Amino acid sequence: MTKNKFLRFSAVGVQMAVLIYLSSELGKHLDEKYASEKNLFTALCVMAAVGISLYQLINALPKEE
Repeated sequence: MTKNKFLRFSAVGVQMAVLIYLSSELGKHLDEKYASEKNLFTALCVMAAVGISLYQLINALPKEE
């Protein structure tokens, strides 16, 4: 793997981690604000972030011709 590809996929990994972390914090905030006992907003925000992260990862992968 070339250095350029390594850096590109490292950046995608960091981006995924930051997006999931921030969405979990948003979900916690919403759970506290709307008094959700089952952490519904946290679960929904994290699942949405994982979906978005996977979509971004798939688009970042090289396409085979």
